[in-house]
Amino acid sequence: MNRKLVPISFSEAKSIAEQHAFVDLRDVVKDASQVLKKEYLEAECCWMFFRNDQIVVPLETTLGMKWAYVVSKKGTYSMVQDFSGDEKKLLDYLNTMSDYFKKRDE
Repeated sequence: MNRKLVPISFSEAKSIAEQHAFVDLRDVVKDASQVLKKEYLEAECCWMFFRNDQIVVPLETTLGMKWAYVVSKKGTYSMVQDFSGDEKKLLDYLNTMSDYFKKRDE
């Protein structure tokens, strides 16, 4: 099926990210509204959301990586590595994801 996805709102994108993050974090947090930081990044074709730093996740659960949640402006979700410690790398990755969604019309 070849369908054209329609743009979603920021609040819809945040809800998608929260739902997916909550599934991943349900063993360590009880409220889906608490899984994400208030801060986020936006690019042309997506938003990037970050896990709330107050949530302690066992290293074996994350394989030692920090994760971010990207939602395209048409609702496609991806869990990606969080490069928050390196602003240039983080912004480059955000724009890479935005370009990816743009090319795929997602």
